[in-house]
Amino acid sequence: MSHGSLPTAAVADDDDHHEISLSAVDLNIIASVQDRKDEALLVLKADLMDKLNKEVKSLDDDSWMFDGPRSRIHLISRPGSIRHRCSEILTRPDMGPRK
Repeated sequence: MSHGSLPTAAVADDDDHHEISLSAVDLNIIASVQDRKDEALLVLKADLMDKLNKEVKSLDDDSWMFDGPRSRIHLISRPGSIRHRCSEILTRPDMGPRK
């Protein structure tokens, strides 16, 4: 019985060795593919950062347009707004100024 299993083991060893050598070639191919992928990602990242920096600079250059005072008309034009509440306080006898 051991006589029949010996050649099978020898064939299995040959196949394993062959698979190992193919795996080394595959690893070299995978490594080169990974290197190319890493290089492409670095180029894309650099390009993206360049475009983002240009956009930030553009926004910084245009920020003066938005620095001015803002309108507060929306605060006084609706019921429940600041002006409406102030006038309500002044007109209610229990909420008026103390004497």
